[in-house]
Amino acid sequence: MVLSRTTVRVLVVAAVVTLFTFNYIYITSWASNDLSSTSSIPSSGDMTYEYPGYDVLLAFGDSITQIGDDPNNGGYLAHLTRHYERQMDVLNRGFAGYNTTGARAIVHRVLPKTRSNTRSSALSGWYPWQSSSKPGKSTGPAIYNSTGSIWPRRNSHFPSSARKLQLCIIFFGANDAQAEGEAGHNPIEKYAEDLRYFVSLLWSPDSEHYSPDTRILFITPPASGELMIKAKMRSGHMPIIRNKDTKACAEVVKKVATEVGAPYVDLYSAMENRVHSANKRAEILNKLGTSNSTSAGKVESTVQAAKSGKYGGYDQFLIDGIHLNPAGNKLLFDLVVAEINKNWPELKPSSPVLAKPPK
Repeated sequence: MVLSRTTVRVLVVAAVVTLFTFNYIYITSWASNDLSSTSSIPSSGDMTYEYPGYDVLLAFGDSITQIGDDPNNGGYLAHLTRHYERQMDVLNRGFAGYNTTGARAIVHRVLPKTRSNTRSSALSGWYPWQSSSKPGKSTGPAIYNSTGSIWPRRNSHFPSSARKLQLCIIFFGANDAQAEGEAGHNPIEKYAEDLRYFVSLLWSPDSEHYSPDTRILFITPPASGELMIKAKMRSGHMPIIRNKDTKACAEVVKKVATEVGAPYVDLYSAMENRVHSANKRAEILNKLGTSNSTSAGKVESTVQAAKSGKYGGYDQFLIDGIHLNPAGNKLLFDLVVAEINKNWPELKPSSPVLAKPPK
């Protein structure tokens, strides 16, 4: 049977129309189900084993934190990121040049909002040590990732990239300790009040950032290397910072942390103890001398290792008298992990479940 040209043309046109109609229906249906309808977005439970979302460790601080994830300087946050890989996402919110007063002006853009309405005026009269509740302990499900949150929004690829703020590190004081008249100077009473305010934002039931299960860890400012700072001042601008003022800020951090019931890392004392211990070792070894030729090499190498250097020993841990060098960052990392493990053993990293790539 031979079909006429007209019949062939009709059949071809019909086939093309049918094909386009099928594609249109398929594409429209796919877009409706997967793009327009929110019900098609997998829940965190659906995606748990395919593409796990991680809880968050938030580090809120000044320039020491801002450069804390620099791998070239062995940043303490770079260490923490490696430590918690595929366990928690380490979120760096460090702001160079900020003291606690400056940080107070932006903290509402740093912490995730857990409520759309708030009575922020009530915060001025609330502090956690005045409450019978115990923030920082798991008391059940809390509200996270609300519409007003700054965390990444849920999507079909990574539905819960910031499901819960597990730990908030508060690390200010290096700028607050600047001498009066310097841009970063903060009166000690104001410094203490600002630290309490940060805590109230997370632990006060009246806060729009209320997160009672979030753990808070304070870090004192590091000891200041005054000789290093003076040397840097000759080659460029450096603020005047006296170690006694830094110590005063460190004492405030410990006092506030104790008041609110939060642990702290005493970085200041840890550095001071190590610097002075090294100085004492150097003095003792120098007195021993190297008269015994068999042990001369060992003694000399130990003396060189223990010597404090021309900056009073603070160059062991600091770059410029203020910011941490790789050794200082490693010391801080070790102290932070030790404090976390002591207070919250449930945050110790476990062997991660291997995630399967999405199909």
